[in-house]
Amino acid sequence: MNPFLELHDFCIANRISIATAESCTAGRIASEISAISGASLFFNGGLIAYQNNIKVKLLGVSELLIKEKTEVSLEVVEQMAEGVRDRFLADFAISTSGYAGPSGGTILNPVGTVLIGISSNNKTISKRFLFKGDRESIINQCVVTACRFLLKELKKQK
Repeated sequence: MNPFLELHDFCIANRISIATAESCTAGRIASEISAISGASLFFNGGLIAYQNNIKVKLLGVSELLIKEKTEVSLEVVEQMAEGVRDRFLADFAISTSGYAGPSGGTILNPVGTVLIGISSNNKTISKRFLFKGDRESIINQCVVTACRFLLKELKKQK
C-alpha cells in the first residue's frame, strides 16, 4: 500500500492531525500528503525552513544549537518538529534536514545524510539515515522513509 494513503487513512480513522517542517525535502512530504483527497481532514499544514534564519525565527530552533551542532543534527530536527507541531496546533509533526547533494556534507555527515524528527505531545524522537544516489533519488528516498517512520510512531503511540 502507498505509505501516504496509509498515513491518510490512519490519521482520519484515529482523528490525528499532523504538520511538517521540511528543509532538504523542500515541501515534498507536504505535497505527497496533500495530493490525496481529504488530506485537509488531518493535515494542518507545513513550513519549508530551508534557511537557518527561518528555522530560528519561525520554528523556534536555537541559534546557538545550530552554531554548535549545525543544522544537520538530531537536536535541530527535534526542535523543528516541536516548533511546527506547536505553531500548527498538530498532534504530531515531522521534520527533515540533511545533505541531498551533490555538494554539501561533511566527513561525519556525507551527502545522503538525512535526519528526520517526529514530535508528539508525549515525546520527540529523531533518527539519522544515509541514502545513496543522486539528489533526486536521495530526496525521494527520504520522503518515503519519513512517511513510514511517522506511521510507525503513530501506531506505537495510538
